[in-house]
Amino acid sequence: MTDKNTLTPRQIIDPNGTLPEVSLVLDPDERVPGGSLRPNSMLIMSGNTQIGKATLTEELKRKFAWFNGVSINEELRGKGYGMATYLAAIEHAHANGETFRTHDWTQTEAAAKVWTRFIDNGVAEVIEPFVRISEGVNEGKYLGHAQIRPQELIASIN
Repeated sequence: MTDKNTLTPRQIIDPNGTLPEVSLVLDPDERVPGGSLRPNSMLIMSGNTQIGKATLTEELKRKFAWFNGVSINEELRGKGYGMATYLAAIEHAHANGETFRTHDWTQTEAAAKVWTRFIDNGVAEVIEPFVRISEGVNEGKYLGHAQIRPQELIASIN
């Protein structure tokens, strides 16, 4: 049996490689901001086709990365592209030694669903459990925090 600590998030979530191929590419029409907090406008690509857009924010000093918005073309939703996009972002963050985590404020229902899958599969560490907001301007969104540390960081803690 393989130890889950030696598997990547992609190997755990998609062991048979059935999710669509997705990559994140810096949007050439957007300027990359300077400073230690970097909200990068990314094109979500499947092959040579743009299938969506996302903002991948990196906090360089504390070594964190998170999505500050993801939008997949409507006709592709529910087909694994969202999960594949999150996995691409996690791989990007981990390649830079960053912990991938939830957004600071709230999660959409779709984001909470992806994070719940990560949590249920032992990929993400729960910081604060998700709770659905039942009223107000954020009704239907979720509060809560989770994170996925790079393997090197996990190994140094254990």
